[in-house]
Amino acid sequence: MAINYINANKDKKYLCIVPLLDECDRYKRKTKINIFDPKDWGSKWKQFRNLVENDMNIVTTHALIQKMDLDMLELLKSKDYTLMIDECLDVLDTYKISKDDLKIIFNENLVSLDNDGFLVWNEEKKPYKGVYGDIKRLCSFKSLMGFKKDNSDELARIIMWNFPVDFFKCFEESFIFTYLWDGSIQKSYFDIHGIQYEKYMLDDNGQLIPHDKVLEFEKRRKVVDLINIYDGKFNNIGMKIGKSNPLSKSWYEDKRKKNLAIFEQLKKNTENYFRTVTETEAKYNMYTVFKPYAKYISGKGFSRGLVACNARGTNNYRERKALAYLINFFMQPDIKQFIEHYHIEFDEDLFSLSALLQWIWRSQIRDGQPIEIYIPSERMRILLLMWIDECKALKDIA
Repeated sequence: MAINYINANKDKKYLCIVPLLDECDRYKRKTKINIFDPKDWGSKWKQFRNLVENDMNIVTTHALIQKMDLDMLELLKSKDYTLMIDECLDVLDTYKISKDDLKIIFNENLVSLDNDGFLVWNEEKKPYKGVYGDIKRLCSFKSLMGFKKDNSDELARIIMWNFPVDFFKCFEESFIFTYLWDGSIQKSYFDIHGIQYEKYMLDDNGQLIPHDKVLEFEKRRKVVDLINIYDGKFNNIGMKIGKSNPLSKSWYEDKRKKNLAIFEQLKKNTENYFRTVTETEAKYNMYTVFKPYAKYISGKGFSRGLVACNARGTNNYRERKALAYLINFFMQPDIKQFIEHYHIEFDEDLFSLSALLQWIWRSQIRDGQPIEIYIPSERMRILLLMWIDECKALKDIA
């Protein structure tokens, strides 16, 4: 979609941000403009700066743009780029700092919170070269935030790294190409910082139009029949009992300490699924599990098919047709607490569904081919079934 827009509007100057290096190559091949990416030799960041200074069309990765600094923000403000972001950026993360260091920087009055919750470095006029230099640097372009506990002057233990908000003020026109925007962390980040946005979509002729829910559901119905979700005894391991969240990160950690045998059961379930249900060769199988636990779960017929649960933008697995999604995906608790502090309405189920769909779309379904999928987590399976059923009830659309 982004490439089509660029090719239809070649008179503009573009800064394109994509998830992976492979996508940089695709943009250079597919766009009808001269577009460059920072090369492997030397400092990519210096090369990126050189491209901006010379007003070149640029394509680069999410990872490189995370290195944004004050000098680059000032430079971008003086240029006239159109920003194109393929898939949402990682705009919030917990800043790693010990409780003792957190006390020191506040008790020694090195930092304070402004009215908007940003950390401010209080020694700006004095030279400082010490262990908190990184905090000083991040404070210089408003990239750290904190908040006090409700009805208390005590600071919450969370210091949150923010992608610099001023970055999005450097462009007159910006596009973010993603699906289920309302379930994204970047949407909540925009809401927290008062960044305005409008939702658009492509019509059947490939033209950008205001988001139309009926048309979205019509498009969805073209793919939902390609998804065959396993419904059988192998799902028992993921049934929710009481307040438990089977197959979540905390579940895996708890079972690693107390009940490794359940990992062996999950491994056998997955082996049996690929062998007896889908009957597919290993090269067509794809699965995901939280990375630290892959060594416990990886089994015969799918050991080489691990695809990260947060995989986005890659086409490397588009021949895979038998899938096993062995996790129950939740937002990081610190990020959830941070968003809730600002009373931002956030749908965590939509967030989880979005992650699942992104992962599914690495497979051959992206080429209109059917897939089989094993989702033992009762929660994740129900979310996908609801997404499928929703588009079939057009009469209920507002």
